[in-house]
Amino acid sequence: MPQEKSPDELAEEQIAKLQQLKKDYVATFSTEAGKKVFADLEKTCFVNRTTFSTMAGRTLFNEGMRFVVVHIKNMMTMSIETIKKLIQKED
Repeated sequence: MPQEKSPDELAEEQIAKLQQLKKDYVATFSTEAGKKVFADLEKTCFVNRTTFSTMAGRTLFNEGMRFVVVHIKNMMTMSIETIKKLIQKED
């Protein structure tokens, strides 16, 4: 039977996974192709313009699209400690 991991071991694993994930985001979106895709996502997904719409439910839909791009940007620019704090708040 495998031995259970301590909270410190689990925290260290979580930090290591976040560090790798951050590296993966940066690697994906720092190439020339990745920069072009990200710029297109920013234009398409309401990053620099209002998400408001008079159509029923459309503002919420637009905010969902915006959230994805903001999340990608945050993963590439935020420190691991800040990302970790945000994830802990969600739990």
